[in-house]
Amino acid sequence: MKMDRSTRLNIRSQNFVMGLILTILLALAAYASHRYQIRWDWTKGGRHTLAEQSIKAVKTFPDGLTFTVYIQEKGDKRQQIQELMDKYRVINPNVTIRYVDPDLDPAAARQAEVAVYGTVIMRAGEKSEKITEATEEAVTNGLIRLSKGSAKTIRFVSGHGEHSMDGSPEGGPGTDRFGYSQAKSLLKGEGYQVETFNLAEAEKVPDATAVVIVAGPKKALLPVETQRLKSWLDAGGRLLIMVGPGDDVKLESILEPHGITLLKGVTLDPAAQLVGGSPTTPLISRYKNPHAITKGMTAATIFPDTGGLEMQAVPAESKEKRVRLLEGAERGWLETGDLSSGQAEFNPDKDKKGPILIGVAVESEKQRLVVMANSNFVADAYVGALGNTDLFLNIARWLAEDENFIAIKPKEITDAGLNLPGASALMLFWGLVVIIPILLLGIGATIWYKRRRR
Repeated sequence: MKMDRSTRLNIRSQNFVMGLILTILLALAAYASHRYQIRWDWTKGGRHTLAEQSIKAVKTFPDGLTFTVYIQEKGDKRQQIQELMDKYRVINPNVTIRYVDPDLDPAAARQAEVAVYGTVIMRAGEKSEKITEATEEAVTNGLIRLSKGSAKTIRFVSGHGEHSMDGSPEGGPGTDRFGYSQAKSLLKGEGYQVETFNLAEAEKVPDATAVVIVAGPKKALLPVETQRLKSWLDAGGRLLIMVGPGDDVKLESILEPHGITLLKGVTLDPAAQLVGGSPTTPLISRYKNPHAITKGMTAATIFPDTGGLEMQAVPAESKEKRVRLLEGAERGWLETGDLSSGQAEFNPDKDKKGPILIGVAVESEKQRLVVMANSNFVADAYVGALGNTDLFLNIARWLAEDENFIAIKPKEITDAGLNLPGASALMLFWGLVVIIPILLLGIGATIWYKRRRR
């Protein structure tokens, strides 16, 4: 092609236009990246993504939310905390983040009563919440408490040999594996007040009670206690009943109107042995019937020393909703015989073949009721196993009408670091840091020298 002045001008014009278009596209991309924050998290377990519960919690503040973080400007955790705060701002653009160095502005720290580096004060309108540990779980729990305003009260019935709330065994020092101290801490972390009360001493369930929990009583409730509990439930109460296979709690007057029967016997699940468990500890990994409590749950739950339930269908004239929440031991049975020998066989004349109903949820216009044929899954020894924490907290949230916060707890970050033995690490160093760069420099020098000689 003949290159004259006109042709060169054409080429230059085309290059100028293409450069201008490219510049405009880059400017638009830069503006979009600043205006719209989009992230992709390809790490194992989504370590750079907020948990579902965290996303729900921060979205409940459409009118704005302020995080004030008290951390040293050049502190070790500054970058880590900043990355965590930015995750919440990506989900809710109305989040404002302020950083205050307590060393540079001690007056502000003193006024806010901040004594620990990493303290975060969250404010929404006139309400505020303070946390002293800037982790996702702590921040999310703080947001939940902030959104609730006044704390709801969950009361545990006492006086019948129920699980210890302080984790101490009855009549002696030490720790009780079947205590509920961790469950109590979990509920407090969700912003609930947790108290115990004795139904025999109280004339009624105390006012301003969001949820009542009957947790594994070893002795039967008195008729007057049962009547007080039933009256409260019928008036629109929220009740969780958890009983083991040996508990004779005399709650028929509460359960029968809802078609629920506590069965005698212990649920045996031979399939639990395949994952290293005991046949007396059924494992549930599938949640068949949809319900707000189990929605989104993928982790299995375990139930040590479990009984069984039966639940009748809802009568045609009733508007009550009954859900078979948890069913397990599909290849097992409900053993009614003696297990002291350590061996058991299915007896079709006496035992009930699986699947065994372990948990049910009942709802009407005025009341909510959850019944579990197990109380040990919340005990200190088991509440942290697999999905037990999620299940317990989801039950509490649903009963307290906090469905918006039913989700999976913030996930723990697992370190996916690469550990190599000395010889392999040395080989990797020499290969990547020394040999390959030298080879590339040599190839480049050879090509340059050959081209120069032409």
